[in-house]
Amino acid sequence: MTLNAIIVDDSEDFRLLIRQYLALEWPDAQIVEWDPLTRGEIDDNFDLQKFDVLLLDYVLGNADGLDWLKRLRRRADCPPVIFLTGAGSERVAVQALKSGAFDYLRKHDLSKARIVEAVRNAMDERKAIEITQRLAAHTEAITSLSKTAVVARLSDSDAPDAQVVEINGYRVIRKIGSGGMSSVYLVERLADRQEVVLKILDSKLCEDNEFLMRFIQEFGLIAKIDSRHIVKIYDQGFTDRHVYIAMEYFANSDLRARIRKGVKTHEAVGLLKQVALALKAIHEFGIVHRDLKPENIMFRADDSLAIVDFGIAKMISDVNSLTQTGHILGTPYYLSPEQGQGDALDGRSDLYSSGVMMFEMLTQRRPYTASTPIALVNKHINDPVPRLPPGLERFQELIDRLMAKNPKVRFADAQQLLDYLDKLDA
Repeated sequence: MTLNAIIVDDSEDFRLLIRQYLALEWPDAQIVEWDPLTRGEIDDNFDLQKFDVLLLDYVLGNADGLDWLKRLRRRADCPPVIFLTGAGSERVAVQALKSGAFDYLRKHDLSKARIVEAVRNAMDERKAIEITQRLAAHTEAITSLSKTAVVARLSDSDAPDAQVVEINGYRVIRKIGSGGMSSVYLVERLADRQEVVLKILDSKLCEDNEFLMRFIQEFGLIAKIDSRHIVKIYDQGFTDRHVYIAMEYFANSDLRARIRKGVKTHEAVGLLKQVALALKAIHEFGIVHRDLKPENIMFRADDSLAIVDFGIAKMISDVNSLTQTGHILGTPYYLSPEQGQGDALDGRSDLYSSGVMMFEMLTQRRPYTASTPIALVNKHINDPVPRLPPGLERFQELIDRLMAKNPKVRFADAQQLLDYLDKLDA
């Protein structure tokens, strides 16, 4: 994705530094430097629509960056603003955010990673806003398509009154399922006759920026990773009414179906190895899945395994969490104790979830059950690590380490788990 940014700061050296940081991450970036001392204010005739992000300093010579921020944010074409200060306080931060700043960064602890992260998040925000506006502007009736247009017509057979979804370039085969955020269809991609899956965000959630950003984020996260153990994402786009992701189709169902049939111990070890390889790949990119469960472990026709559904995954370094205060994202049966408590997460949280799945593969039952989600979360936090039944004792140490309440007691990372499994399987 090409970056278009504008930097407003009265220090030429600082503008050059930010330009260099951004160019390292986006070599083709188009960056405009705006010196308020020589160019004055940004007037109403200056086109801001073309920019993905505006980086704005607090002190602009004799001018007040907060006044600029308030005025610019009143413009409909203003992109997300990252407010920068070398002399500000928490009061300034609060004022900036109340005035419409997307993010606030102090210059004294600024780094390339911090700038890139803030800009990337702002770009996602810009994209979400544009899609939301486009969806909101859509009329109730879909324009009639010519008879020669090739579209997929997707409808929910369980809901006769459901609106028809039209996606150019695909032919629907059948509906696969639906979840809290989206519906999933098996379709044929007409360009090459390949079967792929269309994941379509619920039209009601398109009006919710948080859900929309999660959906958009899913494509951005997975597109970085080249691993056969991670679902392949082919495309992301939107119609006038719907946002969708086109992804790999898995012919051999999911891990839940295998657990129901029964998994032999040596097969369970092999499957856990593949899960560990997948986790190693995403953790090396700084991503935590946060919703690892059997339904998100899929099998191809050749029986290879891949992790899917990165809808609530996040970068480990992401300080702008999409998790709302008071809400727990993830499936309670597989939730790590730290996730249940709302603590900071790293890859060891996913390792805990893999331990829950391993216990279930070995025993065909979940380690913890309860009558309510909150009671279930409390068991993950407080109950002892479950014991395996007689005959499976050699796997108890593995379960103890994966499902340890304290993340420091678990395997340090997925590679350490793989090393352990190699010795176990020897």
